[in-house]
Amino acid sequence: MHTGFALQHEADKTINQPAYEDVSTIFNSVFNVQLAMCPETINEVFAVRYQVYCIDRPFEDPNCFADKREHDAYDPRSAHALIRHRITGDSVAAVRLVMAGDDPEQADFPMEGPCLPQMDLYAQHAFAEARRENIAEISRMAVSREFRRRLNEDESGSGISDFACYSDAENGRRAMPYISLGLFSAILQMSVRHGITHWMAVMEPAQLRLLKRFGVEFDHVGPVMEYHGRRRPAFTEAASLIEGIKKRRPDVWSLITDEGRYLPAKPYTGYKANEREVA
Repeated sequence: MHTGFALQHEADKTINQPAYEDVSTIFNSVFNVQLAMCPETINEVFAVRYQVYCIDRPFEDPNCFADKREHDAYDPRSAHALIRHRITGDSVAAVRLVMAGDDPEQADFPMEGPCLPQMDLYAQHAFAEARRENIAEISRMAVSREFRRRLNEDESGSGISDFACYSDAENGRRAMPYISLGLFSAILQMSVRHGITHWMAVMEPAQLRLLKRFGVEFDHVGPVMEYHGRRRPAFTEAASLIEGIKKRRPDVWSLITDEGRYLPAKPYTGYKANEREVA
C-alpha cells in the first residue's frame, strides 16, 4: 500500500550523515513516538496520510475524502502510530500495521495477492509457515512534506517568520533522517502489543537501501515490480530482523527497541511478546 515512497527524500539526505551518531539522543530530543489508541489520535493519523497521499503526492483522489482524512477498508483491523514534534506537538509522520483480523473472509493483506507470488519459493514458504494471526503488513509509512518545509523556511514571503515555534529547527533538520527509524520503533511497539512475529511490506528500492544503511535488513526481498510505482516486496521474521540490527548497528537497535524495552516474540517457542518493566 504505497509503503515508503514518502521517505525517499531521507535516503538522499542520509548520504552525508555521519555513520555513527548518537541516533537515539538526536531523534528523541526532537521527536517522540505515540501509538494511536483513541479515535482523536487515529484521526490525526488519517490527516497526515491525507496530506501525504492526497496533497503532497496525489496517489489517492482527495475528492474521495471530504473530511480531509485518508482512510480505507483495512484501517479497522490495523494498529496506527504517529511521530510527533516534541515542542509543538505537531504530527509529522505516521504508519500502520495491517493485521489479519478475526474474520477469515477478510484476513488478506493488501500486498498478498499482487506481490507475494512474485517472491521466491523460500519467501512464499516462510509466509505459509507463519501463523496468519501473527503476521502484519507495514503500510502507509508517510512523512509530512509540510513539516520538512517548515524546518527549512526561516521566513515567510512577508519577511516575518510563520514558524517561530520551531526553535529547534537545526536539531530537527539533523534528526529528520532518523524518522524512518522512529517509525520502525512505532512498528515494533505495535507488534509487541499485538503479538506480531512476522512483517511484510512493499517498499521503494531507495527506502530499502536507506534501511540497510541503518542495519535494517529483511530476511526475504523480492524483485522490483510495478505496484503503485516501482516497489520491492519484503518479508521477515521480526525477531530475526531486530537481532540483526543489534549485531550490525547497536546504536540503531537502541533507538528502535528503546534500549531493549520492546522486543518481538519469537515464533513457535511459546515465548510471549512482552514489555520489560523499566525502573
